[in-house]
Amino acid sequence: MFKIENPKEISWPVTVNVPRDGGNTTKSVFTGKFSVITSAEFAAIYANGGNDEDLIHNVFKGWGDDICDEFGSPLEFTEDNLNMVIAKPYVRNGIVAAYLEISQGKKATAKN
Repeated sequence: MFKIENPKEISWPVTVNVPRDGGNTTKSVFTGKFSVITSAEFAAIYANGGNDEDLIHNVFKGWGDDICDEFGSPLEFTEDNLNMVIAKPYVRNGIVAAYLEISQGKKATAKN
């Protein structure tokens, strides 16, 4: 049996490939909290000149205690902190990729 569900919020692993010297990356994972929008809402974001940051501001609702500042202290989820985090393209890409996994019903590629 298949039940149509409308989850209010989904916690999902977000994988970030942090660039390192020499062309390497370090894989980091944190927990993101997302809402799921309809296909029409998703299309409207981009059709109206929106971008990945607009998508994130619509669907990304928070993060867990596993995202920290440069000193290792948990980073509070605020609008300013979100903007600081998504200003880094590799973090923004990780959040968008995680949302696409959710919206397409794919199993997470990262493990917490």
